[in-house]
Amino acid sequence: MPNYLRDQFGLTQERLASWLGIARGTLAMGEGNGSRGLPGANWVNNLRLLLAGQGKVYDPATPDAPHPAPPPLPPPPITTDPLAWRVRVARHEMYQLTRRLERMQARAAQHNLRLAALPALRAYAGPVENPAREAGWLALFEGEAVDELRDLCGAGPQRLLEARLAGLVREVELLEELLPPPEPA
Repeated sequence: MPNYLRDQFGLTQERLASWLGIARGTLAMGEGNGSRGLPGANWVNNLRLLLAGQGKVYDPATPDAPHPAPPPLPPPPITTDPLAWRVRVARHEMYQLTRRLERMQARAAQHNLRLAALPALRAYAGPVENPAREAGWLALFEGEAVDELRDLCGAGPQRLLEARLAGLVREVELLEELLPPPEPA
């Protein structure tokens, strides 16, 4: 059986194999070799699905019976309105990004403090137990601060996050304009 039936109905191999009462591997082999029939397949369900795709009902007594009309879809509850749902999701994303921005700013303050302290640490004229170890530590102290500010929490990364937040704020504003006004209580 060609996989057009699966494509037509948006079925996975697992779902169609379950309908036909066969193993998924058997269906995969049948699709792979392009055969019309599947060994051990439930041919009645195969035929029913094939005919249903053409708007027909499988009935051995009346083979060309028209397909019954599908039931009407129920109206979605207010809570699943896609616009209202997206507003809720966007507001949650805004909250998460705002917290993330606050953490970035706090981390940036720590790294800026490191960089501000470096001249004083390097200017120390007193005795140092292991000058090479101190020089290496100060280089790491500075390098970590520079790398973090450049890549993770400095002005550039903060501006990118602020731009994402501004986009979400604007998205919420536009979506709220499209939403119907709330009903009075």
